[in-house]
Amino acid sequence: MKISTISRPRINFTNNHEWIDFNGSVGFVGVSAHRLKGIKNIVNIKWSNQKGVIDQGTLVAEIHTADQIIPVHAPLSCRYLGQNQKLSGNLNLVLESPQDNGWIFFVAPLKFYSQIPLLSPENYQKLIRAEIPAEKTH
Repeated sequence: MKISTISRPRINFTNNHEWIDFNGSVGFVGVSAHRLKGIKNIVNIKWSNQKGVIDQGTLVAEIHTADQIIPVHAPLSCRYLGQNQKLSGNLNLVLESPQDNGWIFFVAPLKFYSQIPLLSPENYQKLIRAEIPAEKTH
């Protein structure tokens, strides 16, 4: 499988490896390439039945692989708008283009996004580097 390294231009991250890209009044939400590293196949995406306004941290979906479940939470308080319809025929788009076309769902933020505590790509890289030594010790 060819994996795209393209990343959306306005991408920001959470500490839990979700990302959001703001495009006007809409935000596209996915899971970081770092979090998906080493996964070969997505078996299923289980959706929580979200409608309307949801709080930051609410579980929206779970990505099921052969040996793990990756929760995907709302990175901010928002109005849930729907799923990425491109995934219905190709779940592995999440793996092939993790930080671009493989977004999971889209939302309308309740606050202007500059007021939301998210990590810039640079600060997310620092978070990843800080996690790596801890992962090697377990």
